Amino acid sequence: MTVVMTVAELLTAFRPVAEQMLRPDEFRRARFWVSPHGDWELDHDDDEIIDESMSVAWKIMGNRGATRGLGVELQELPELLYGLADDLQDFIAESSFAWGELRPIPSIPSAAPEHPVT
Repeated sequence: MTVVMTVAELLTAFRPVAEQMLRPDEFRRARFWVSPHGDWELDHDDDEIIDESMSVAWKIMGNRGATRGLGVELQELPELLYGLADDLQDFIAESSFAWGELRPIPSIPSAAPEHPVT
């Protein structure tokens, strides 16, 4: 069973997590999008995310990066957000703007919003 989630829904859930991990100036300059296979972008808010090999990509302070594939069932939003935060944590620690900083992963809410099921 695949849960249909839009780009807007995923990024709306992820941005508060990223905001807690980034400094204010870093977050203000950050851009987030969903990439099906790293070669093009889903940047319309109503685009549907249905492929677990898709990833969240970002550009922060001139550094580009992305998560591994989403990998978990999309209805498991807390686990998905934790995985995205874990990848962002690794990216930050290896970036030119925060080399070596292991920034904490914030608490992830356990209640997932309702999504239509297809």
